[in-house]
Amino acid sequence: MSNSIDPEILEAMAQHRTSRRRFLGMGGLALGGLAVGPTLLAACSSGSSSSGGSNGITVLNWPLYIEGDEPSTSPTLKGFTTATGIKVNYKNSIDDNGSFNTKYQATLEKDKGIGADLIVLTSWNAAAYIADNLVEPLDATTFPNKKNVISRLANPSWDPGRAKSIPWAVGQTGLAYWPDKVGGKITDVNAIFDPKFKGKVTILSEMRDTVGLTMLGMGANPTTGTTTQMLAAVDKIEKARDAGQFKKVTGNSYTEDLEVGDTWIAVAWSGDVAQLQADNPGLEWVIPRQGGMLWVDNAMIPVGAKNPEGANKLLNYVYDPAVAGPLYESILYIPPVAGAEKYMTATAQASPFIVPPATPPLYEFDVISPDVAEEVERAFVAATEQ
Repeated sequence: MSNSIDPEILEAMAQHRTSRRRFLGMGGLALGGLAVGPTLLAACSSGSSSSGGSNGITVLNWPLYIEGDEPSTSPTLKGFTTATGIKVNYKNSIDDNGSFNTKYQATLEKDKGIGADLIVLTSWNAAAYIADNLVEPLDATTFPNKKNVISRLANPSWDPGRAKSIPWAVGQTGLAYWPDKVGGKITDVNAIFDPKFKGKVTILSEMRDTVGLTMLGMGANPTTGTTTQMLAAVDKIEKARDAGQFKKVTGNSYTEDLEVGDTWIAVAWSGDVAQLQADNPGLEWVIPRQGGMLWVDNAMIPVGAKNPEGANKLLNYVYDPAVAGPLYESILYIPPVAGAEKYMTATAQASPFIVPPATPPLYEFDVISPDVAEEVERAFVAATEQ
């Protein structure tokens, strides 16, 4: 089943977003500038002059998680600063979880700050940071809007009650491809292993995305799969790598080759593709018939944060549905905030990137034990070295 958007809908959305390569700072939808209600203003402003609360905060996030990927023009960040007086040093510098861990984990393990007040990591990695006490608890008093998290994500086993994490974005992993290059529609996830596309396929360096999709193509469920099934998927990936099947194994930068057509098929993240389609209407997005992957990126306050109060206030601001609606309409990810859809246009509510269809199904990779994770990760890294 293809999740491409109707051309008229796509044209309407294109007026409110920019591609990864151009970053024109268009600033999201018109509603973004109107998303500050009196209740929220009062909640965010209260205490802003207290110790630390009115100082600036630094956020480390993934690309394309705010309007236009441009902090200086983001209606959400500008509205937050107007409401609270807190300036945001926002860096879209996270390429994947592995490189983030390599750069920062050892410092956090020494209880030292990394110069950030908020970080955003995928659930499996967030679970490890929480288990290792590398993040601080959220403050329910400063962040009362935490109650607005959608029920499905409110109580994960690895962070009961969302004590130390809160979803920032919910996305899908599927396939992006050029029909004119591959010879028509693609519906089977195993197309990434088809020899006729040798050297024109990009897979993600995020193990759970690439291994999860491979498992689905092998008839295994990545939510309940065994270690043996995971390693079998890794073995399949390694054999394809050795045969020259993959052009690249990469993080967010996969979009560069995809956009110019050097990559014909890519294991891809939904929000990236939604924004690329604005300038590349021939690019297709599909959740394969076997299913796709669902993932959650979670905001957390790392140990050593200089302004945790300000970080809580930013989260409280984003978790007002009137703010969240325009934000997630602009970035085209599934909103984790209950009621956000009420503040979106009908066009956005019809988007498969924001409200995915019930079928094909989406699976979240199981949060596996550290020992199993290390075994599979090591095997995957070895299998994808180029």
